[in-house]
Amino acid sequence: MKSCPAGTASSEKPLSAIGLVRQFGAGSAMACEGIASVLGACSPAARRAENDLAWERLPRLLARPAARYGVSDDPAAAAALLVALRAYYALLVKQFLQRLVPDSNAEESLFPLPPRKSAAIARFQDRLATAVAAYDLSKSPEGLDGHCDVFKPLYHDLFPRPLRRQLGEYYTPDWLAQHVLDQVAYEGQSTKRLLDPACGSGTFLLMAIRRLRRSHEAKKDGNAGTLLASLPVGFDLNPLAVLTARANYLLALADLLPQLGRFQPPVHLCDSILHQRKESQFDYVVGNPPWIAWDNLPTHDREATKPLWEKYGLFSLSGVKARHGGGKKDLSMLMLYVAADRYLKPGGRLGMVITQTLFQTLGAGDGFRRFQLGPDGPPLRVLRVDDLTALKPFGDAANWTSTILLEKGVATRYPVPYFRWTEHAAKAKNGRHGSRFQQQAYLARPIDPAAPTSPWLVRPDAGDHQSLAIPSPGPSDYTAHLGANTGGANGVYWLEVLGETRDGVRVRNVAARGKHRVEGVERVIEPELLYPLLRWGGVRRYRAIADGCLLLAQDPATRSGIDETTMRARWPRTLGYLERFRPLLAARAAYRRYQHAGPFYSMYNVGVYTTAPIKVVWRRMDRRINAAVVQTARQGAGTKPILPQETCVLVACDSVDEAHYLCGMLNSDSVNRLVTAHSVRGGKSFGTPGMLNFVPLRRFRPEDPVHRRICCLSRQAHSAMLEIADERSADLAVEPFQQEIDRVAATLLPQ
Repeated sequence: MKSCPAGTASSEKPLSAIGLVRQFGAGSAMACEGIASVLGACSPAARRAENDLAWERLPRLLARPAARYGVSDDPAAAAALLVALRAYYALLVKQFLQRLVPDSNAEESLFPLPPRKSAAIARFQDRLATAVAAYDLSKSPEGLDGHCDVFKPLYHDLFPRPLRRQLGEYYTPDWLAQHVLDQVAYEGQSTKRLLDPACGSGTFLLMAIRRLRRSHEAKKDGNAGTLLASLPVGFDLNPLAVLTARANYLLALADLLPQLGRFQPPVHLCDSILHQRKESQFDYVVGNPPWIAWDNLPTHDREATKPLWEKYGLFSLSGVKARHGGGKKDLSMLMLYVAADRYLKPGGRLGMVITQTLFQTLGAGDGFRRFQLGPDGPPLRVLRVDDLTALKPFGDAANWTSTILLEKGVATRYPVPYFRWTEHAAKAKNGRHGSRFQQQAYLARPIDPAAPTSPWLVRPDAGDHQSLAIPSPGPSDYTAHLGANTGGANGVYWLEVLGETRDGVRVRNVAARGKHRVEGVERVIEPELLYPLLRWGGVRRYRAIADGCLLLAQDPATRSGIDETTMRARWPRTLGYLERFRPLLAARAAYRRYQHAGPFYSMYNVGVYTTAPIKVVWRRMDRRINAAVVQTARQGAGTKPILPQETCVLVACDSVDEAHYLCGMLNSDSVNRLVTAHSVRGGKSFGTPGMLNFVPLRRFRPEDPVHRRICCLSRQAHSAMLEIADERSADLAVEPFQQEIDRVAATLLPQ
């Protein structure tokens, strides 16, 4: 098989990313014709075969292309459209491969056409071949439009962002791939081998090829065999990604193809997690593994990979801790461990893009922070972490990006060098990452030295390591809990009171809230089980405002729903309302997993602390701790405890004075610096109940003048907030009290 790149006739046009999008992108005539031809040939079996995504999610994920190509929004039509999008893209990339290696049919099995023969597809293939023949492929597209991977913008244009996010496809910016290669110290050494086990369209491979070629040319080594022996290797389980990576690979070597003879790019279709290839180990392993939450993996993938999660100790929690979010795992952490174990040589270096939350999430990251390949396997030394969260390398994707550098065979030694990246206010015109970004040096270690897998404490590097020389900061004398959890059925339990009637109160459910959309109904129910509801948006520093009502048919003492016999005898109208939603409530995952023995309307995470009359409440998933004292509120003819929703965290207190002391301490700068040093600000783990394990708050002592001072200042701050609605004015009003709280609280906590 001889490689014959296209000629360089003057009539041929240069290959560019912008040109490809313009001619073949989503709005082009080519795309409309190609997708229509495949849709016409799609059999029902082929449509249903698109089972790597939940069937019911497809219409939402493909809403934009469905509207563009006139496809209905039912799951079957959406699945057919996905087949057509993938087939169209595959046909295009295969044409480029055929131009580069004309006598190769090796790519046909990667992404075959739908089984039904179609004259329309044949005609379209002829048109496509003519269009691709117009490009000059004899030169590497390096530097064109600033894109290393010329197909990446086209792929992004064809496949909508919601679909790519669902599949965990976060394609790596060129500068980020360069950074990872810099960290592992890969410079194209001819005696070293490099692997990307989740190569996607080949960004890391292309960057590595550039370095390899520069090194090869600098040595004036004309032996093509030397170059071939050290080419980087890629694996991926997505046929479209493998097709693209192979095409990019050939384009990167276009001028050398005549010398390379029978050459096939070393990019292989395989699942690098489940199916180990018979490859020797590599000196460098790099990449950006797929970021897919465990809950979003298809059922068969969860079952197939479960033994590996257990082998590497990545399932570290069970029971209550896992229920509170500690069990949230991401596929990227498993791929890193598998790649280090199977493909990395002893003493080799691994550099990967991973979620920063793995370093500072309580529970979910514990197993990852073992940094050992199983109970008896070799250790992994963390050499460096780069926190890129502030840069948002993947646009508006809601993730926390970091890179990690590991060495196999050596134990991690703390503190670990940790760098936070920010962007210069004035970006450099040349766009090079070295001039656009700045780094601030930090040091990281487990917040609890006695627990090596505890979340990392990250403090600025003072140059003498004294920035981390503080005692273990926890635990607190207080215990926190999440608010009432409806299990995704807010639209059933959240109610609006419309008025009183002779038989009770008329209510309307807030139907649009929650994971599950429910019908809107108005019913008359008994008022005894209605409580004031405090939502996430109602909580601010030193102020909490309840909004609406929560239906709580729950016995806090037994932590289960009130038995149906009692409900039928005392609150029959309320039970009748809940019966209307029985199928939905019985199908809730939290109910099936934890409370299936109780009534179908049982609510998760409700105890005596939930209905305590005096509480301190703050929001989780915030950027700092903003706490407020919460007492009772008027409900009907009397008063009832305010109940926070589960996106809030609460601590039940014995007295109002104690609540104000605790609230002031939680809002203090000392506590916030400690919490943000070991948590991901704005992340799902921020402000969770487990944070008090590492915040040494002592129990309120009424006789202590410092405690009484903080209590008094918190009361004054709450009073200052009462009459102020404007957010900025409110912050200014409490600032004098907050400054004094910060000063006093600093005397009670380690700095």
